[in-house]
Amino acid sequence: MQILGLIGSLLYIVSWIWLIIIGFKISVVWGIINIPFQPITGLIFCLVKKSGWLPFVLMIVGLILFSIGYAPFLTQMMRDLSR
Repeated sequence: MQILGLIGSLLYIVSWIWLIIIGFKISVVWGIINIPFQPITGLIFCLVKKSGWLPFVLMIVGLILFSIGYAPFLTQMMRDLSR
């Protein structure tokens, strides 16, 4: 299951960088805003500029894969902390 978390985190990072590059191609302001405030600014950027949907969807898929992959690990860690 942790391989899903690894794939999800790599997919998220690649999509995040991809959206930043697309944002800088449109405007410096969009690029700078995209850096710290993802995925909210990614969604706003896609709705306003009508571009960047593929990396945004890949970012959401990466978040889902990360959550699925690391959920068992986190629950085990919480059990160990409670002892």
